[in-house]
Amino acid sequence: MNRRQMLAASTGLALCANIYAQEASPVSTATRPLRRTARQLNQEQTLEVITATDHAVLSTCDKAGYPYGVPITPVLEGDHLYFHATGTKGGRKEDNMLMNPNVSVAFVSKANTLGSCYSVDFASAIVRGKAHKVTDPKEIAHAFDLILARHAPSNSKARNDIQKKVRGPYATVWKIDIEHIDGKARAAKEWIKGRSATELHDTCTSAWLQGVPK
Repeated sequence: MNRRQMLAASTGLALCANIYAQEASPVSTATRPLRRTARQLNQEQTLEVITATDHAVLSTCDKAGYPYGVPITPVLEGDHLYFHATGTKGGRKEDNMLMNPNVSVAFVSKANTLGSCYSVDFASAIVRGKAHKVTDPKEIAHAFDLILARHAPSNSKARNDIQKKVRGPYATVWKIDIEHIDGKARAAKEWIKGRSATELHDTCTSAWLQGVPK
């Protein structure tokens, strides 16, 4: 076999290996269902977790595939989320969303360590959707009003108006159109509306620990 034939053969093997790898591995796991269905929350319960969470983590990804997670203070309205960001160009979060609008937001409304049960009493939600920058002035003003009402409910309108006038021009508003949500909780089966998203549910259900001194 001459050099040209060897090169052709190795190229063919590499191509076949690449095709096999693509066929063997899924392109996306976005639609994969939740495994622990016993802890799955319904949509109403999941929305309760989202609205009870002050701070969430936004996950983005650039074109090269590098992920980036950053805290945000979102607000839920209907089938979308709003959050604000700095208006200064060059931020990693903003650049990632401009490159790739697919994002994920993680909410944790409670996370109480139950040491004696070797577990965590948690309630969490994951939102998947597409992000885009809001450019309409009326929608920006509306989003800011929602954000202030959610995260600064005790402030007066006069105070909010001054804040928006002074700092508003230096901020941007982003909107995430929700495509899918998932919710989980350790006490999903014992969920109590208005309580379970934030209150401690200290129940040790592990049969092998029953009767064993703490």
